[in-house]
Amino acid sequence: MQLPTVSLDFLGTIPGFQKVLLLGVMIGGMAAGFYNLVFLPDTERVESLQEAIGKLDEEIINQRRVAKHLDNLVQVTKQMEAELETKKGQLPPEQEAASLLKQVSDLGAEIGLDFKLWKPGNRSEDASKLFIRLPVSVEVAGSYHTVATFFDKITKLPQIINVSDVRMGSPIIEKDRVVIQTVFELTAYVAPFDQKAIPAKP
Repeated sequence: MQLPTVSLDFLGTIPGFQKVLLLGVMIGGMAAGFYNLVFLPDTERVESLQEAIGKLDEEIINQRRVAKHLDNLVQVTKQMEAELETKKGQLPPEQEAASLLKQVSDLGAEIGLDFKLWKPGNRSEDASKLFIRLPVSVEVAGSYHTVATFFDKITKLPQIINVSDVRMGSPIIEKDRVVIQTVFELTAYVAPFDQKAIPAKP
C-alpha cells in the first residue's frame, strides 16, 4: 500500500514575510511543546526530588541529634546505676543492723574506750523508702586521741555511719591518764527490712 504524498508546492505562492511568520509560529509551537511535554515535567520532578531530599536531610540531622541524646542518656543512666549499686553496697539489710552496731562498739572497745552509755533510739524510715536511720545515743570515756581514732575508724567503715552532736566534758585524771567524757549521736543507715531474706522454714 502506497502512502499518500503531501505537496509543499503551495509554499511557493506564500509571500516571504508570511513564510517567516509561519516559520516563527512553527518554531514557537515546537518550543512550547518541548517545554510543556519535556522540560516542564522534568523541572517539576527535579524540584519535587530536591524538596524530598531536603526533608530527608533534615530528618537525618534530627535523628542524629536524637541518637546522640540517647547515647548520652544511656551513658548517664549506666553511671547512675553504678553509683546506686555502690550506695546499696554501703547499706546493709536491716536484719544485719544489730551486728553492725556491735561491730562499731567493738571498734571502740578494742582501742581502749570505756562505754558509759549505748542507748538505741527510734528507728525512722526515710520518705524515699530507700533507707532507714538507726540512731544511738553514746557516751564514752577515754583520751582525746582515742576518741578521735574511734571516729576515724568509723568513717573508714564500708557502711554509712554518721557521728553528730559531739560534746566533750572537762578532762580528768583517772589512773594516771587524762580521760574525757564524750557524748555523741551515732546514726547507722540500713536498707529496709527484706522479707525475701528470711529463710523459709523446713
